Amino acid sequence: MKKSILMLVVLVGLISIGYLAFLLTTNGNNSNSTKIIEQNIVKLKNENRTAKFADITPFVWDKAFIIEDPFLNEEALDRIVGAKCNLDRLETDIKRRIIFVNEGKFVFDYIYDIRDFMYKYVGTTVLTKSSSILVEKGTTETIILKIEQ
Repeated sequence: MKKSILMLVVLVGLISIGYLAFLLTTNGNNSNSTKIIEQNIVKLKNENRTAKFADITPFVWDKAFIIEDPFLNEEALDRIVGAKCNLDRLETDIKRRIIFVNEGKFVFDYIYDIRDFMYKYVGTTVLTKSSSILVEKGTTETIILKIEQ
């Protein structure tokens, strides 16, 4: 009996450690991708140039959706992007998201603070690999970005 309980405790412990390692690895990759995107946007601002939106992202995608409404729930987001994303609503009006998909599958959820970056768009904007991004104007606090289709 004691041996069975010990085996069960060890098994639960190993599963818990594996799950935590998975979460840390996944969050680290997401955080790294977010940092790369933001660094590339600042670089565009400093160089005062236009670039393909695909060139500022460190992953492969074929469509991206700039979502204006931060309060959309999981079902609404899945319907907009046409893929199962498992994303929660943002719960704040200062955050926005760009959801990236590739071949109909969710790739990345880029969440940004509108106090740092603002995209000029209305509603949901669909980006493709040929869409361009340029710094239009801005203050020292906020970078205003324009998307060209």
